[in-house]
Amino acid sequence: MALKDNLYYWNISLKHPEPVVDKYYILDKVIANDENLIKKVERLRELIISYCVVIEKDKTIASKILDEIFNIITTTDKIQYTEFVAFWKVLDLSHSIFKQLPDKKIILENILKEYCKRRRKLYDNLGYSNIVVQALYDNGTSRKKGNSGILKIKDIIQNTIGNIPKARSVEDIKHKDIVYILPDSGDRELFLQFLKEFNIKFKFGKDKQNKAPDFLLKFVDHVFIIEAKHLKEPGGEQNKSINELIDFIKQREENPNIHYISFLDGLYFNLLINPIQSKNRKKNKIQKQREDIENTLKTYKSNFFVNTYGFLCLLDDLKSSLNPNSST
Repeated sequence: MALKDNLYYWNISLKHPEPVVDKYYILDKVIANDENLIKKVERLRELIISYCVVIEKDKTIASKILDEIFNIITTTDKIQYTEFVAFWKVLDLSHSIFKQLPDKKIILENILKEYCKRRRKLYDNLGYSNIVVQALYDNGTSRKKGNSGILKIKDIIQNTIGNIPKARSVEDIKHKDIVYILPDSGDRELFLQFLKEFNIKFKFGKDKQNKAPDFLLKFVDHVFIIEAKHLKEPGGEQNKSINELIDFIKQREENPNIHYISFLDGLYFNLLINPIQSKNRKKNKIQKQREDIENTLKTYKSNFFVNTYGFLCLLDDLKSSLNPNSST
């Protein structure tokens, strides 16, 4: 079975929403039972309470306490998942930025003074719990899922088509029927060589500061260049990501068998299925995004915009085209 019209895969994606829970984006790691971490957290709390008490009474003792607090903050893995470091956001500072700044001890001293003034008595009255450590870690898991989408695409391809090899050279891409590379995860130079060898413009990369796509699949006479996003909810950064996906499929190569695929999973995709109408009848951002996707697909017929189910259907049709007698 040959590939169908790109709007077919878009429409079938719209009929099959993304699941609320996707195993590829579950990161269920427990850190609250890490005895060494909890020991450090509890010691940090003791030191901060002491520091707040003596800071105005004995500068020498306060300085020694500050040294130990500084040592814990700068050497303890996952210490950022504490109520003290969470407070830094109130001061418009993050732990990751703190680690890059000079004069860290002076900065920490200023943070401690603010913490003593704004939070110490409140937390003393409310009490401390190590559940906070786990809760803050869980809250930050979305930032740890950078490669989950690429792993998901790879698994979908291999579960549908088979255990395909990774190309090691342009010659592999040229002469092997089915191979893949990961341009944004170690194969950038190979991808650039591929673009030159196959005379592919890849305008998106030039417009986006030489950004590499997430995945490249060569399947017999077809090449699929894939950009993937996992989005959960609307917002400024999410709108930027959607616009990138739309721009990604606004590319046309001389060879019609070069395809650009925008792959979107996560609950944001479900908002595109039936966008909520705005009260003033003007199209909201999600309505405009859906319209832009559909107009782009009509214009760039070699390209695709799919969710998980749509991508599966596309791969099933590819597999059937290799073996016309196989059932789907």
